Amino acid sequence: MSPKKLQPGDLDRHLQLMRWTTMIFLFTVPVAIVAMVVIPTRESVASPLVVTLVVASAALWIGFTANRDAQARLDRIKRAYAANGDEQRLLRDHRMVNVAVLARLEVMVAAAVVASIWGGSSAAAWGVLALAAMMMGLSWPTAEKSHTLLERAREQRGRE
Repeated sequence: MSPKKLQPGDLDRHLQLMRWTTMIFLFTVPVAIVAMVVIPTRESVASPLVVTLVVASAALWIGFTANRDAQARLDRIKRAYAANGDEQRLLRDHRMVNVAVLARLEVMVAAAVVASIWGGSSAAAWGVLALAAMMMGLSWPTAEKSHTLLERAREQRGRE
């Protein structure tokens, strides 16, 4: 079976799918804002300071390791492309990496809501939410990023 090469319009469809996915995840930020404003602070089993520290620490760890995780996943899909040469699969796997990164960042959004409801510092909750939104925005799919992935994967395939 021969490797599947990209057809005209495939890259545009790929970017459109990735952008829609990113917009769906970004839509949760205003939903979280509403939740943080509307839902009153509640009593928790642990002290509010502990809740804030645990939630903020977990959210920051998840957020700041998302890039490392994404890079490792991208390296794996480039190696898979080097072995099979299937450009369709490369783009499909690229979309899955995008979803994985957005899911990690979505955990930060949820953590901000938890910190807002059960935590002791609204500033920490809003900071985590702002950081999650910024990181989601930075993950916005562009043609340049997709072209770079294709070029580097093709180079790696040529070396192996």
